[in-house]
Amino acid sequence: MKLLQKLFSSPYPTLVWTITILVLTLTPAADMPETPAWKLLSFDTAAHAGVFGLLALLAYPWVQTWALRPRLLVLLGGVALGALIEVLQYAMHLGRQAEWSDLLSDSIGVVLALLVIGVGRRRLAASASLLLLAALGATAQPATPSAPDAPDLARARRTIAELAAPSLHGRGYVQGGEHLAAAYLRGRLRQLGLQPLAPDYTQPFTLDVNTFPNKATLNVSSITGNSPAHKLHLGTDFIAAPESAGTLGKPLTALAIRLDSSIFSQPSWQDALLKEAADALGSTRRSEGRLAKPFLVLAAHDEARLAKLPLPLQHYLDSLPNRVLLVPKLTASLAPTVSPAIRIESLEKLPVWQFGEQHQRFALLNLQLDAQLLRNYQTQNLAAVVRGSTQPDSFLVVSAHYDHLGMMGKDTYFPGANDNASGVALLLELAAHYARPENRPACSVAFLLSGAEEAGLIGSSYFVQHPLLPLPRIKFLVNLDLLGTGEEGATIVNGRVYEAAYQRLVALNDTHHYLPKLTARGRAANSDHFPFSEAGVPAFFMYTRGGSQTYHDVRDQPAALSLAGFAGAYGLVRDFLDQQGARPEKSPGR
Repeated sequence: MKLLQKLFSSPYPTLVWTITILVLTLTPAADMPETPAWKLLSFDTAAHAGVFGLLALLAYPWVQTWALRPRLLVLLGGVALGALIEVLQYAMHLGRQAEWSDLLSDSIGVVLALLVIGVGRRRLAASASLLLLAALGATAQPATPSAPDAPDLARARRTIAELAAPSLHGRGYVQGGEHLAAAYLRGRLRQLGLQPLAPDYTQPFTLDVNTFPNKATLNVSSITGNSPAHKLHLGTDFIAAPESAGTLGKPLTALAIRLDSSIFSQPSWQDALLKEAADALGSTRRSEGRLAKPFLVLAAHDEARLAKLPLPLQHYLDSLPNRVLLVPKLTASLAPTVSPAIRIESLEKLPVWQFGEQHQRFALLNLQLDAQLLRNYQTQNLAAVVRGSTQPDSFLVVSAHYDHLGMMGKDTYFPGANDNASGVALLLELAAHYARPENRPACSVAFLLSGAEEAGLIGSSYFVQHPLLPLPRIKFLVNLDLLGTGEEGATIVNGRVYEAAYQRLVALNDTHHYLPKLTARGRAANSDHFPFSEAGVPAFFMYTRGGSQTYHDVRDQPAALSLAGFAGAYGLVRDFLDQQGARPEKSPGR
């Protein structure tokens, strides 16, 4: 017992356990082995409290030998270590989520340990440390694994959360978000033991893309100055149109001219607008000084109608290319070029666009928007394969794009949980299935994680133009995109093109009741299946329906996804691939 007390009065147990905590918490998510012990420590509330409680129990006997107030020092040290870990998890882009709730759990564990110490002093603390170590070891016994033919939904949710985390910056082209996502996914592919189809799984390519990396602010005020300016919130009140120019690094002030839909049917409004606009512009210049070119504020669906206005008015409005387009929903996208004009999209329901009773057609805008066109930006596809046991030169392909829209401004990002972290999660679950030795397919199954889908199917088009496997040897491709819902079933794009294959899907679904309903669509260039099917590769694109309606907006968060059809989509795609040749020849039918 004296030897034990001497050991616990030294700094070594505390140092070893602190290093263990740092290793566990700062290991990139992609490199963490999928074992029950790691799952214990990766981390629910009880595990956080237990780990830091043990740290406090180990530290107290040592700190007591030299500190006047050991309990306070242990408490402050434990809380500081927990806070440091959360900061590092956020700053180091580890694919781990920094959460202050974890810090609270850490602190609770330290406090509980100090309460135990207060009861029994050093001997009890040493004994409690051994008991807690034994308890942790017992808890880390192998858990019952998921059924081999079912997806691990908890793991899928973690995948979605990690891909949609703020640390990946929306998986776009600001702050290297898509590179961070690719690094995370390479780790997952290595973890599964998949064979690369390119060096380090990576097929590089380039694209041009317009971005908005820094400031993006918009304020609207009355031209009379009688009311305070209204600040609009980026992402929820307004966004930049994908091709918009910027304000050249500084804010601008401009007159906003509101074109109500009635202007297209009321000649009196048309006649008065030119004079009223000139008067408003003159008075505003006298009060505000130098102004930028006026902005037209109108419903997006009315923009095409400007060409039907009388020529004098039409010519005047054509000279004002800057626009605020009012829309029922903010839906962001990407563009490969930048317009000469500034184009903003804002919610039509916002009261700010009514401009008040006295000056309904005019307001003042104060806008700053930093735009940067990235030319020849290098990004990548990721590609891996499970080689077939009997037909290694024949391929089935599962694809899903991992990129999203990235950031707009310094703080606003588009999480892309449904689009398309959900599809990536399903692809990885299928890859985990076929990577198991007992499920090794008869023909090869390749997994393509394509980049730059949101920029115009660029990654998949590049793959088709520079294939990493012979396109004529692809028996079928299944593209997974928007798989986070499923309450109303799924749609199969190209179901009307490849009718026989679609009927096999329907028969499988009718037999196993995987999804409530399947609906066929025809040819559509709406995801990464399209370049393949245009090149003669049979391809489906599956997406689920129902549930969350978020799309290309800041609300596409993991919490919004029900995953109601995730397991069903997994089973349906797996069975379809098996029918197409993935099932080993000696494997019993399902």
